[in-house]
Amino acid sequence: MSDSNEDGFNVNMRLPTSLTLSKFAVARGREIQIMKNSLSTSTCTKLAFQKLPKHLRRRTMSHNVKRLPRRLRMIHLAQMKKSGLPPKQKRPSRKYRRRPRNLLSEYTRRQRRINWLNTHIWHAKRFHMVEKWGYKLPHCPCDKAFRACYRATTKHCLMQDISYHKCIEISGEFEKLVDSFKKITDPNIGLTIGAYAYKKGSKEGRIVLHDIDNPSKVIGDVSFLWRPIKTKFLNQSVSHLWLWLHPSFQSEALRTIKKCFGFPDVTSDGVQTLKSNDNIQLRENMYDLNRFRLTGPLSTAVLCNAFQLSEKHTVDWLKDFQNLPGEHLLKMKPYWEYLRSVSDPSVLPPHFVLPLIILDPRYNFPKAKTKSLPLKKSALEQIQDPNITDSPLWSFKIRCLLPHRKVSNAKIAEMRQSLLVPGSDLELPPEAIPVILVQRPGVRSNQYNGYSSGWDIILPATYAQPIWLSLIMWGGRPGGLRETDSIGFEANAEPMLSPDTKAGVEEEVLVSNKCKDEFFRLPPNKRTNYNKFRITSPFEFNWKLLLNEWKSSDIPVEDFTVIRDKKVLRQIQQVLSSSDKNAKLPQLAENQLVPVTISLLKKGPCHNFAIICLPESKDFSKEPTEPNCRDSNESKRKQMRKEHKSLLKKLRKRRVRAKRDNKIIPLDKEMLKNYTMQMRKLWLPETKTLRHSCSREVMGFVKQGGFSFLLSKSKGIGYIASCSLEKLLFLKCKNKVLIRNTNSKQYRLGILDVIID
Repeated sequence: MSDSNEDGFNVNMRLPTSLTLSKFAVARGREIQIMKNSLSTSTCTKLAFQKLPKHLRRRTMSHNVKRLPRRLRMIHLAQMKKSGLPPKQKRPSRKYRRRPRNLLSEYTRRQRRINWLNTHIWHAKRFHMVEKWGYKLPHCPCDKAFRACYRATTKHCLMQDISYHKCIEISGEFEKLVDSFKKITDPNIGLTIGAYAYKKGSKEGRIVLHDIDNPSKVIGDVSFLWRPIKTKFLNQSVSHLWLWLHPSFQSEALRTIKKCFGFPDVTSDGVQTLKSNDNIQLRENMYDLNRFRLTGPLSTAVLCNAFQLSEKHTVDWLKDFQNLPGEHLLKMKPYWEYLRSVSDPSVLPPHFVLPLIILDPRYNFPKAKTKSLPLKKSALEQIQDPNITDSPLWSFKIRCLLPHRKVSNAKIAEMRQSLLVPGSDLELPPEAIPVILVQRPGVRSNQYNGYSSGWDIILPATYAQPIWLSLIMWGGRPGGLRETDSIGFEANAEPMLSPDTKAGVEEEVLVSNKCKDEFFRLPPNKRTNYNKFRITSPFEFNWKLLLNEWKSSDIPVEDFTVIRDKKVLRQIQQVLSSSDKNAKLPQLAENQLVPVTISLLKKGPCHNFAIICLPESKDFSKEPTEPNCRDSNESKRKQMRKEHKSLLKKLRKRRVRAKRDNKIIPLDKEMLKNYTMQMRKLWLPETKTLRHSCSREVMGFVKQGGFSFLLSKSKGIGYIASCSLEKLLFLKCKNKVLIRNTNSKQYRLGILDVIID
């Protein structure tokens, strides 16, 4: 029996010699939680606002609960209800009162005319949005961060949502699929869809689709990925293939693919599944797969911080894969650990695929936006192509189950609110997300040093918004369509929509009409008089007319193509850059265009629609200037304008007299339309000649021009006629050409290089 003092306290009480920290922390945590709950509930007779000090009390607290601190609002509302005076619930604003009851149904209704991305709401608040290819897409950030986005591609990480690329899945026998694609592809352009490097599913490939009825007609570039077949849980006789189609030509490509495999040509708004007579199945994965693109040296670090590999795969949606998750983790974990130490994704094997199973990124959000940096170098010196295993993301059933297994944002917010220590990490759930990473090598050269390298993330559409926000919080900078064009321009890449495709022609028409509308919105004294500059096609790329003027035969050119054969392009580049005077060009057709880049030798800008011309021997010592030219239509425009003004005065007097007699004379809209059309033809006459339109022979056009931050000077990307190369070599100019902008008479020397993608 221990001794006690007068107050009843035990004097001889001894503390224990050891203490179990975990049990002690759990016990104290329970006590703190009980104390926290007791503080939140009131048992005294005081009202809620009476607990506050006098300097914080307000008279309006009795009828406006928002005047109280948050910790006392619920107690105050309960007390007001008990007193029989229910608080008046008034909507804070008219905008809130008119808010739809079901936001999801309202968003679905607004997408009847045009499609939205899953990240549309996030982008719409921060980006300038444009309607393009049937989608509402982000064009550029509202913060005017052009240089910041460029710095992100060179030093940090730029993010883009490219989920507008449509994914279709084709399954069937491997040999039948490869044989059918031979009808709509050209083996001379590059590796085919059945190449050994791609059929294992360890790399993503790229092919060029051709029209099945007209093989010379190109549809566009398509990315493809085979499902890995090295797994005992997958039927070896069935191969699965994903194709990613650009929205500008996806309808044309789908129609060609259906005709090639014998599918019925049926259109549908939802997920469409078709089956042919050869047991080949086609499914459109338009709404259950998304794709993000990360560009920049820190893109790997952003991925490694945002994604955490799932180590416990005891979830229901993996039961079809049995032992695959554990085997998958053992194989992918060493490569994932190596990626955490990689300073630049361009050093990795090109286009290799890495399937992962990650945890929900909402559970490891950083406290604030954090710049991700690579860790110290790993012990592994080099990474080899991993032995890729199958990914649960290929299963359509699992993609359908993921939306039902997802934890809502409200539930996660409630879990964060109930944390004992605010801001601490949440307890990780057993749920996991399958994703597929695809490496992009960028430009591998000493001059560009891996520019535009990064990763593509293929992910379930259900988790598009959480993963996007997680990547933003870990240092990714968002970009839009403008950044896509900027990256391709800096990397000397050929435009995605080539001029020999239907989608490319439509894009050129849209750009041309937009430039014409901007030109004619200007007053006459502010417009550039292109007739005096001897520019016959200031807002159009007349490729057919240019090729017809350069050809030697009498047969007119109706269809033209862009040279895509890498062997031919390399031969042309070697001839242009070699010092051998007897070097000869390969045999080229007269209806072909050569993709080229021109970098200016001296200062000066290079704009879109600039003309590429042949130089003369005297031009190398001094850059020439176009001689002055008279505009023959100037007097006609002045006369028409004078007659039109007098006619308008007569019509106005006639309307005034008719108004006095209570009569109305309708406006002659047809007359005004004819006048506008005739005046526009005098400003921009129909193009009849291109090659000999000015003092130097025109070889081609600059399709995209501007200042290059990588080269620190202006450059342009365009196309030239194939027949013009022979005369360029005949003049002994090699790879030197002239460039002249449409609003200038000054020619500038530039170096011409062939684009070999």
